[in-house]
Amino acid sequence: MRPYYEHSGITIYHGDCREVLPGLSADAIVTDPPYGTGGRRRNGTAQGGNPAGRIVREDWDDGAVDWLDGRTPCAAFYPAGRTLALLSRADSVGLTKHRAVYLSKRDPSPQFGGRMSYSVEPVWVLSRDGFLLMGGTDWFSDSTPRIGRDSDATGHPYQKPIEFMVWLLAKMPAKTVLDPFMGSGTTLRAAKDLGRKAIEIEERYCEIAAKRLSQEVLDLTGGEA
Repeated sequence: MRPYYEHSGITIYHGDCREVLPGLSADAIVTDPPYGTGGRRRNGTAQGGNPAGRIVREDWDDGAVDWLDGRTPCAAFYPAGRTLALLSRADSVGLTKHRAVYLSKRDPSPQFGGRMSYSVEPVWVLSRDGFLLMGGTDWFSDSTPRIGRDSDATGHPYQKPIEFMVWLLAKMPAKTVLDPFMGSGTTLRAAKDLGRKAIEIEERYCEIAAKRLSQEVLDLTGGEA
């Protein structure tokens, strides 16, 4: 399969990750898979424009974990309600070392009845013995990018803060990072800021990610971790 985008150590493939992954090699997988929460679809960017948005079913609503193999340490966003499936798959392929770090979202999400809810996303780091995260806290507080407020907001409903992704990648001793579910390409941007190589695979948002990579980016760390 030919790359959709390739420049300065960053490569994007366009296709089903389960078909592309076997032919790729990386030091770590860092990804936010579409685990199928059956989430609410709100107006615009899913940032609360319509708290009563309808529930829709997606292709991955069964929480598929067959993309996870035992070759590569992995950091995966996964909700508490579906953690058992992820950890069971990890154990079955030899990733028996489990550790979680957390993204604490400062922006509240609107709920029915006008209530507000703050949230914390766990990121499971799955590996074999011998893989170590770099030092510092395992907790990072940040705001979800919003259209009209943040210059780097893309409109992707599950976009992650660039500062958080830089923090996460800097904790991982990986020169080449793979993201099977890239979304709008925040993992790529973080890898580029850190001087890492990155490979991403996604069926949508390729154009948005390529445009983001063509822009000048701020060195948030002062050098590679």
